[in-house]
Amino acid sequence: MKKISFASLLFACFVLLAATSARAQITNGSFESDYAGWTLVETPLNPCLGTWGIAANGFTLNPGGSVFDFTDNINCVQNSPGLPITFAATDGNKLAFQLQNGAQFHRMFQDVALGPPATLHWDMQYRNHFNAFDLTNQFLAVRIRDLSNNLLQTIFITNPGGALQIPMTHFSVDLTAFANTTVRLSVEMQVNNFFFDAQFDNFRLAPNCTAPLITSVNATPNVIWPPNHKLIPVTVTVNASAACGPPVCKIVSITSDQPDDGNGDGATSGDTVILDGLNALVRAERSGGFAGRTYTITVECKDTAGNAATKTTTVLVPHDQR
Repeated sequence: MKKISFASLLFACFVLLAATSARAQITNGSFESDYAGWTLVETPLNPCLGTWGIAANGFTLNPGGSVFDFTDNINCVQNSPGLPITFAATDGNKLAFQLQNGAQFHRMFQDVALGPPATLHWDMQYRNHFNAFDLTNQFLAVRIRDLSNNLLQTIFITNPGGALQIPMTHFSVDLTAFANTTVRLSVEMQVNNFFFDAQFDNFRLAPNCTAPLITSVNATPNVIWPPNHKLIPVTVTVNASAACGPPVCKIVSITSDQPDDGNGDGATSGDTVILDGLNALVRAERSGGFAGRTYTITVECKDTAGNAATKTTTVLVPHDQR
């Protein structure tokens, strides 16, 4: 037996990985490592005018309480009229929050190399203590920019007339238009009028769930002989893939081009039995005349989102061995 060296095996693994489409990920999207992976910006550079903080699940911040500002790297006393706040993470044990005490622009961003078409998900809560939003002086926006900071798409923005506060809410946006490119995910807050609080958690990318792709379905055996009227075990093998996988495949139906109890087939019935998954029984018989019998087996594959695809294969009981 020919032995395979460790170096050859390692090279084969590298080739396999290189041929696999990269699945984009957002670094530290749930802020479990504070702001690692994110870049924080504030203008003007006025310490404690606004605070990018990290809160553990269940932590309560009271008026006059002090929290660490990851932009200024100091502890800042908080006086938002929205306090006290008890923070509740939606993923893991931490979340990010922004408390603004005066006129300032704040932003957190990171560059993401997108692979196949995917949907961006995140959780967000905000409260505007001024009496309105507008598009320049008081807003919160989530945007897609290029690496030169040119705006590509605003995927969320608080608009005039919109609700001044929302509880922690799940958002999702299809980023198919940016598939296979590198973009800048940017969260931006502008406050010129009054206090503005926000919380963020669970930024993540999920592949868009299209129906599974079934490339082949084969039955073993696919020819049965002799036609002795016995139920013969048949196993189906499936080659399938799914964006939201792995897919789960099973036999959903078996049909015959001849009736169960036809002329010259031994007067038997119950010629097909689906056992479980990809196993079945088919009867080794065919009606009289010169035609053989063909069983058509339909296999269904479902992904984790419930999308399904089907494909068929056949088993033949020939008329004779010619």
